[in-house]
Amino acid sequence: MPPRIKPTISKGLARLGDGPLEERVSRKGVNSFLPPCCAQCRRTLSTSIRTRNPSTRNGLFTRKRTTASLTDRHGAYHLTAVSSATLATASSSLLNVPPRLRPLYATLSELGDAVPERINLSRLQLALRGLESEVPVIRVAVLGLDDVAATLRLVRVLLADPLGSREPWEDWLESYGAQGTPGLLIRYGEESGIVENSLLPTLTVPSTLLKKGNIEIIVSSLGAGLEPSGVPVTEDSLLVPTIMIPTSDTGRLNSIRYPVHRTVVCGTGIRGLLRFSELVSRADQSATEGSLYGAIELEAGEEVKDSRVSFVDTKLAEQALAKFRESVQFASEYERGWSRSGVQPLIDYLATTEKKNGGLSPDLHKLIRALLNVVEAQTAAADAARAKEQKARAMSPEEIQDLENTLSTWAERAHTELRNSLDEGFASKRWRGLAWWKLFWRVDDVGMISSELLQTRYLPQAEKEMIWTAGRVTQAGLRGRAPYPNSQEFTTEPASTAESRDSEEGSSADHPWPMRIQASRQDLNDRTVPSLQAIAQELVLFSASTTGLTSALSALLYTSASTGLYEACTAAAVGLIYSLRRQQTKWESARRAWETEVRETGRSALIDTENYLRDLLQRSAEQRVEDGSEARVRELVARGRNALEDLKQG
Repeated sequence: MPPRIKPTISKGLARLGDGPLEERVSRKGVNSFLPPCCAQCRRTLSTSIRTRNPSTRNGLFTRKRTTASLTDRHGAYHLTAVSSATLATASSSLLNVPPRLRPLYATLSELGDAVPERINLSRLQLALRGLESEVPVIRVAVLGLDDVAATLRLVRVLLADPLGSREPWEDWLESYGAQGTPGLLIRYGEESGIVENSLLPTLTVPSTLLKKGNIEIIVSSLGAGLEPSGVPVTEDSLLVPTIMIPTSDTGRLNSIRYPVHRTVVCGTGIRGLLRFSELVSRADQSATEGSLYGAIELEAGEEVKDSRVSFVDTKLAEQALAKFRESVQFASEYERGWSRSGVQPLIDYLATTEKKNGGLSPDLHKLIRALLNVVEAQTAAADAARAKEQKARAMSPEEIQDLENTLSTWAERAHTELRNSLDEGFASKRWRGLAWWKLFWRVDDVGMISSELLQTRYLPQAEKEMIWTAGRVTQAGLRGRAPYPNSQEFTTEPASTAESRDSEEGSSADHPWPMRIQASRQDLNDRTVPSLQAIAQELVLFSASTTGLTSALSALLYTSASTGLYEACTAAAVGLIYSLRRQQTKWESARRAWETEVRETGRSALIDTENYLRDLLQRSAEQRVEDGSEARVRELVARGRNALEDLKQG
């Protein structure tokens, strides 16, 4: 039985508060309170509570434990165990992005919100977490094609310290591989130990390779989630491997997608070499360049210099390592055996993680560039599909001419309707009932009758036919969202005109047809009808007050001894005649002015609508409708590339 490994204990543990939360953490562990997205991005799990009942796992005596804090080993985060919602809010508020990385971070966040369906969100989250620190953690997946145990043996040789004696974690790693349990996360730790959690078994190793390159290694098998034979292998299949993990309750295996920066595929023999060659041939060479590496287990032979594959002899490397640990006198044998084993090129590949000239990490730079390339390619594909669809729906000159004839017919009929319908409305009994002498008892009906006339006589049929004509234009793919060209002002007040035009443009953006007729009707109803109502009330009030005052003056003159009845009534008659004549003149002038304004506004609305639709027909050959969201996505991609280039130069 391999020796027992001491559990890793953090030096600074977050204290759990008293109360029900501590009891729940004691019973279930912090993983029951952490969402999966946060659990995938954990750094170091420190232990504060141990259960009394020990358990044995893979022949190694360990203790079940729960987590009191989630701490980044670089000191960037420290979160106390809370509920999922509270943890998500705290994670957002405690982000400490370096100032020089904030523009790129903000751009990638906006890109993920804009087109989440076009970007791998797990890889995007990995890129964002990398930008939250000047020294990002580089994840490397070591995936076995045939045997996970052989893969773990190779990982042990890579991480072992030849200057020290054999450590307990090496024995545990071999026993773990013998069990055939897939899924293991290996990260750097000052002391070797096991950090068990419900997501992924974790082993901390004091390895110089992990510390210098700030590397995390995920060991699993390749096969789950890979495309069938003959189908091209996508970048996500290799750099977001599917890892099988056992559940804590039933023991059944669950799969999780774990994004990484690099992938090392381990195979055995000629069969493994052929499978890796097939995998490389099916993958996108430009997308996986520098991110995919092969380690094929073959007997030691001539060294093959290739940037994508190494032929390793793990058994020979183990013998050389054991020989050197036995005594430094065997240094020459160790050097010869280590060189022949082919392990050193793989170590050199893993160690190339340092950033140059204070810029961005090469792996992080490559990841972000790949994300931007994917979004850009899918946006270009969407544009091409839209252009193809528009080309398929493109109209012939005969169809455009037919639409122009239909538009001309509509305009002629609309102008005829405007003239005849308004003539009928202004000659109707209800409108004539607002004669000047009837205002005394019908003054309150002026607003209602005027609004009713606008609703029933102001281009009702022309508006319906316009919607049908605009529908044919939209069906042909010619509709635009630009402001109406050649628009005529339908009011004489600049402020009112601006408000009406803003309302018109906003309505046009929300409706698939021009809203000019409706907007002009609404403007007349809101602006001119209250004014007409006020004029009628003012005239009636003036007439009544003038007649009353002159009648009072007549009564005062009649009560005096020097004035007779006929002389006294003269003042009342003059006041009555003046007020009625004034009411007649001003009211008839106001009605004629209102009728004229309604006619002119209707003609202006018809001309604007006709010009707008005709302009769309004339520009149909060279201009097509473009989705504004696609332009936004292209802008974000360009911003991301510029920010990435600035960091590269810096």
